[in-house]
Amino acid sequence: MRTSVVTVLVAAALALTGCQGPTTAAPTPVRSTDLTSSDGGFAADAVVGVVLAPGDEALAADLERGLSGAGFDPDVRVAPSSATAVEQARSVDALVRAGAKALLVHAADPDALAEGVQTAHDAGVVVVSVGDPVPASGTGGDGISADHRVPAAAGAGDTARAAVAVVRSLQRGEQPDTAD
Repeated sequence: MRTSVVTVLVAAALALTGCQGPTTAAPTPVRSTDLTSSDGGFAADAVVGVVLAPGDEALAADLERGLSGAGFDPDVRVAPSSATAVEQARSVDALVRAGAKALLVHAADPDALAEGVQTAHDAGVVVVSVGDPVPASGTGGDGISADHRVPAAAGAGDTARAAVAVVRSLQRGEQPDTAD
């Protein structure tokens, strides 16, 4: 009887330890050539998340139009002026969980988004900073958490066109031209 009880307890313990899932709820990683040297990219109609700072409404509208026109499924979020950093972090997390394959980020407080961007990386989401770079969270050693950067242009329309071009390149699995 004792042997049976011990066997059942050991089997239950092994089953429970084997049932632990990943530490983050994340979509299947994107394999883009610039990150993993695989043959990747992502679907032409993929969700592309956009997280913008307060005051970026014109950029939001231009990105929504440009990404939709390119065939993507954009999910654009502009943070409110109150609790901006918290709302941007929530938006990054929500977009990763929703299965975004690429994420465009204009951080109001880049340091506050470093952890969220690292989570996006861990989920295989390609991150593109718009404007200022997003600092690393300390795990990559590269000094910037975003995989690519689109410098802010003189107008929102120009910035949006450059960002859409980067996403198109990433979708095809190509290294985008993001020269400053």
